[in-house]
Amino acid sequence: MMKDQYANYVVQKMIEIAEQPQRKLLLQRIRPYMIQLRKYTYGKHILSKLEKFMMKSSAPVGPQIDIGVEK
Repeated sequence: MMKDQYANYVVQKMIEIAEQPQRKLLLQRIRPYMIQLRKYTYGKHILSKLEKFMMKSSAPVGPQIDIGVEK
């Protein structure tokens, strides 16, 4: 779903509406795929959404990973 043109919106919405414990679990499940997601336009949208919520969170969820756009 994270790589799909339309299904990635479902993942983004889950991140958006999830409570903090659920969002933390989502991040833990997505983390192993972060490098792969950078290669897909739709995956980058998910990573951007996660980054937005990680910046709002006062406590880090795990190791800091640079999820910026590759040049």
